[in-house]
Amino acid sequence: MSYRLTDVTDLPRSSHALLTLVHPQSAVDIVSRILSPYTTASEPIENLDPRQRRDELLEQLTTGERVLFDASGASPGIFRHRRVEAESLVGNLPPRLARALSDHWDGKTATGAASVPVQSDSLAPAIEPAYQPPPATSSPIREPGSRTLDLVYRWPDGTGVAGAPYVVEGLDSYQQGHLDGAGEARVTGLKDPVVNVRFGQPAPAGELDILRRQLQGQLDGILKREREDAARRQASTDELPMAHNVGVHIAHGFIGLWDSAVGLISNNLTILNFTHLGYYNRALQSAWTATRDGSDQAWVDSFKQQFDKANKRALVEALGFDPDAITREQLAEAYEVASLIGADPESRAMLGRFAVDFAQAQDSTEISYFAGGVVLEVVLAILMGASVGASAVSAAPRYLRKLAPLATALRNLAARLKISYQTRYHYNVETGTVCESTCRPRPDGVDVETRNFRNRRLNVTTFEGAKAALLAARRRLIARGGYTPKYSQEELAILAREGLDNDRFIVRLVEEHHVDGYQQPPGSMNGTLGRPDGQTGQVRFWSTTLDQIEASDTCPRLIAQQLGVEYNPKATYKLAIVDRVKAAEMADAETLIPTFKNLTDYVNTKLPNKSGSPEMVREVMTPEYQATYEKVVEGMGDAEWDSIKARREYLSEQGLDAEQIQLFETRLNIQDDTGANQHFLGNGLTKHTTLSREGNVIHGAMETLTVENNPQTFRTMTNGGQGGPEAYVELIDLTPIDFGA
Repeated sequence: MSYRLTDVTDLPRSSHALLTLVHPQSAVDIVSRILSPYTTASEPIENLDPRQRRDELLEQLTTGERVLFDASGASPGIFRHRRVEAESLVGNLPPRLARALSDHWDGKTATGAASVPVQSDSLAPAIEPAYQPPPATSSPIREPGSRTLDLVYRWPDGTGVAGAPYVVEGLDSYQQGHLDGAGEARVTGLKDPVVNVRFGQPAPAGELDILRRQLQGQLDGILKREREDAARRQASTDELPMAHNVGVHIAHGFIGLWDSAVGLISNNLTILNFTHLGYYNRALQSAWTATRDGSDQAWVDSFKQQFDKANKRALVEALGFDPDAITREQLAEAYEVASLIGADPESRAMLGRFAVDFAQAQDSTEISYFAGGVVLEVVLAILMGASVGASAVSAAPRYLRKLAPLATALRNLAARLKISYQTRYHYNVETGTVCESTCRPRPDGVDVETRNFRNRRLNVTTFEGAKAALLAARRRLIARGGYTPKYSQEELAILAREGLDNDRFIVRLVEEHHVDGYQQPPGSMNGTLGRPDGQTGQVRFWSTTLDQIEASDTCPRLIAQQLGVEYNPKATYKLAIVDRVKAAEMADAETLIPTFKNLTDYVNTKLPNKSGSPEMVREVMTPEYQATYEKVVEGMGDAEWDSIKARREYLSEQGLDAEQIQLFETRLNIQDDTGANQHFLGNGLTKHTTLSREGNVIHGAMETLTVENNPQTFRTMTNGGQGGPEAYVELIDLTPIDFGA
């Protein structure tokens, strides 16, 4: 096709040329598509100024200031019957274009002034034409023609699109109606040998761009208010002392979509596992895919078949809503709208930018939490939250109330996108034949899944960045009113399996007096990161990464609970942040994630035959033997710990034979050599002391084991407390937050 842009003041005199004038709404669609960064359209546009902003040009086309011509005449025009006359004009033209056409037919110039009367050679005044009232217009009486056209419109699966509207239009014919239950109709009384046919609802040109602009306007309004609120919150938070009694409590799981900025997954699934969410996601995908080529009703019926009330209830609870307040029909609608929005690149990009900006307004450190799939979860949250009201939302109702007004704009945009899939145009169709068409299948269904949690990882490379992240975490903790786990149980397990390649900093919770060392004067800083081994001089300590304890900020109690260690409220704590790269150079340090396998390999490689034979080490470093070991150790007293003889007598009383006693001693040696005690889980994770309940272990963090073969004192590690390039440890003062009851 060949397109040409021109100002509305330069309308051509030729009637044939006016027939190629594209309707402004279609012009907006065409130009928007050609200039879109998401398409590779190559159609040229004559008179297009490459320096002009895209939005400015689209606005000029919308208002009728500029017009587009399609030389092929295939684009929707401004005349109903392809006759250049006022009676044939469509009724929804911009006022500016309508006035220009009126002036054109009244004989005015392009500037709008009346034509100058023709001068004669006579001295008499020029003859002005007498006023003639416009002739009365009346609709011509048209006799019906004798031509017919059979219409057939089907879904991709071959079933008829029952009741779909249709329009058949020619130069002298115009018929509209609805298809029957089989998606068919016979149109009679046509005069034209060739007609144009539309199946489905009209798709007003330019409407998509208008709806996107309306949604963008609402998004911008929300962001403006959020940024103003964030500025006020930041000002008030800055004035709070770090030991302020904020009167909050520990939340047992994620606070919710916007407060935690990590997703819709509610409290129960945070503590448990995402396996059943994957099941529900597969069920949704199955129902959607099975009817992707079928009707809307087929989708709803398939959804109901896949999702009985029990499954619907579980999924809605997983998404953080009251399952009694949302019907299966509402959930099906939310999924359909989310899929339509997600399949539209411009709409998806718009919501993606909004999600990032909204997160930034909440907390500048959480920008990366929003990526990919979360945009689609936002769609579900907005629609479902708006459908049932904020009282039915169990996750972050404060934020969902702010987002609920977006629901109408999303629904309108989705409805227009749906028309794009279900409306078909056919041009130059010969009458006396069959016009058969098939609507496009629906887009791929959206995934209900967690976003990539790796985007949530703290990636800092300097001590200054680490300290800034901890300060931001404290402000976030106070503003939210409670502790929020950063990772789910499944995510923690994945991180433990992946290793430490992406973690530069590990941390160690130490009591202040250990910094100086045993029986050392205050300020001497002669302590080490762990107790030196009496035989080898090695220092061994268990801890975690900076990324893992970020959510606990600089509160020693939260860190201790997360690491599964005892907290002494009377003690003063510091957090030692250790640069693993420099520690490897200066202390000959090695850090690993202590799983059963990793610890077995370490003992057999680095400590050969010290704890026991390789075979026995492998036998006791298993989940099964760990359960036995924990049970036996719990009954041991001081005498059994101190005396081998007393311990062997105790083990015999417990029913252990000689071989079993040897296995036990091997496991006890491993505890002495590595610190893997009876509470060792073997999966690289700690046990959260507050969230865990009897019979239900909740993991707090990924744990690490570091062995320093050439341990240094805190004075050396911190460069005398001065920091700088020579230091590889930074000591942070820890101040507890009094969370109240």
